Amino acid sequence: MAGFFRKQNAFARVALYVLVGMIALGLLGTSLAWYVGSGAEQLKPDSSSSGEETNGINATEIENQEALRKQFEGLLAGKPDDLAVLTGYARVEMKLGELYLQENKGDQAQEAFQRAAELYRKALEQQDDLQLRLELASAYQVLQDDDQAQGELQKILQEEPDNLYAWAQMASLLENKEDWDGAIKAWESVSSSPQADQMTKEFAKSHIEELEKQKSE
Repeated sequence: MAGFFRKQNAFARVALYVLVGMIALGLLGTSLAWYVGSGAEQLKPDSSSSGEETNGINATEIENQEALRKQFEGLLAGKPDDLAVLTGYARVEMKLGELYLQENKGDQAQEAFQRAAELYRKALEQQDDLQLRLELASAYQVLQDDDQAQGELQKILQEEPDNLYAWAQMASLLENKEDWDGAIKAWESVSSSPQADQMTKEFAKSHIEELEKQKSE
């Protein structure tokens, strides 16, 4: 898995996994509800084909997501240009990538994120959508294709300059590139955003303080 998850300093690495967690919890956790009414009401894991029982919440969740992946493969074969199918399939791959990261299965995580990126690109060919572009940027970022990720975020911010999520993701991206000045400016945009709640503002301010220390070292 040459070149994947290149060695980073501890602070940048933590920022990356915070980002992955934010995307997974904030966007992917609601993916099944998103399909209701879009022709995928039958989309659920088939417990009868789960095979050998496994221990642990993570292992069970991987089994569930793998079952969803198989169902999406079938749906996509019949509806290759369906936006709901493409988006749902991409989100399942993102979730699998996150779960495989937690299990230290880097090869499988990489493959899942790569499939997600391809599916997001196809979805965006059907309809330009800022939310899907944000998710595509996160897939690029975790694959460490920083230029592609930054390009997608810039497209979002050109259309919606106050997009809080794009600014937060841009800040994390610039941290991982060790562009401390750029990251500070991005976190300042987060902390001053009227869309940010108090916890988000405090999180951004704490990152600014850490980055100021990082610059002086």
